[in-house]
Amino acid sequence: MKKEKLKKKFSKNTKFGGLWFKPIKKRDKKKDPLISIIMPNYKSKYLEKSIKSILNQNYKNIELIVVDGDSGKETIQILKKYNNKIDFWISEKDKGMWDAWNKGFKLAKGKFVGIVDSSNELYPNAMKILSAYIMKDESLDFVCGTVKKDGRLYGGFNPEKIFRKFDIIPSSVVGFFIKRSSLKKVGYLNLKYKIQADYDLLYRMIVKHNLKGVHSTGKEVFGDLGNSGFSKNHSFWKVLSNEIIIRNDNGQNKFVLLYIIIGRSLRKFFNSLFGL
Repeated sequence: MKKEKLKKKFSKNTKFGGLWFKPIKKRDKKKDPLISIIMPNYKSKYLEKSIKSILNQNYKNIELIVVDGDSGKETIQILKKYNNKIDFWISEKDKGMWDAWNKGFKLAKGKFVGIVDSSNELYPNAMKILSAYIMKDESLDFVCGTVKKDGRLYGGFNPEKIFRKFDIIPSSVVGFFIKRSSLKKVGYLNLKYKIQADYDLLYRMIVKHNLKGVHSTGKEVFGDLGNSGFSKNHSFWKVLSNEIIIRNDNGQNKFVLLYIIIGRSLRKFFNSLFGL
């Protein structure tokens, strides 16, 4: 891809680089599907470690796109250090994390696309495991990989339970990959949701579009969430109220919404009462 074409897409202050400007083209292959990994970043001290975890994958047909929110000189130095290994990187001011995700989704060319945050670590066999699932079942729309957080394993999903709770762990980082054509059908992240826009995407995928997914086994761990993945900077009530808004916007039954509010509130009360 020529720099002149990219310059027309972005502002004059945008910085970018990577393998896209060299005569190296990665393509989707029948036996080796191209997997796009989007890495959103803003002043993460783990950026280089996260990049290395992708470059060290045992599976090699990977497209790495780093979307940085204008973090500064130190980040640019790291990105330029890997200029011949990262497929494409961009650094410019954005509207937050979800905006960075959407930019990456629109740039991606792989058959499947996923998010690996710059504070996450992808284990060496992760993309090899993913590619095996993709080749085993061509009809799959998405794959949820088991992930680790603070030494504990999380993973899997139960579509039937999504009416009562979001039963897909926030493996929307590290462990979650979706077919790019299916993502286009569902639509990208809705920027009006300041938190949990990823849950809105998951809800639309499963409830509105009935996409077909699978989760990896407990032994097939994709990576470590590190410091991300659980809306930890927001209160219980803010997360709950935002979830109700998302469900209401997606047309969920009002009685089910009332059931969720009462049930979650009671559980929160008793957990606090007994110190659970």
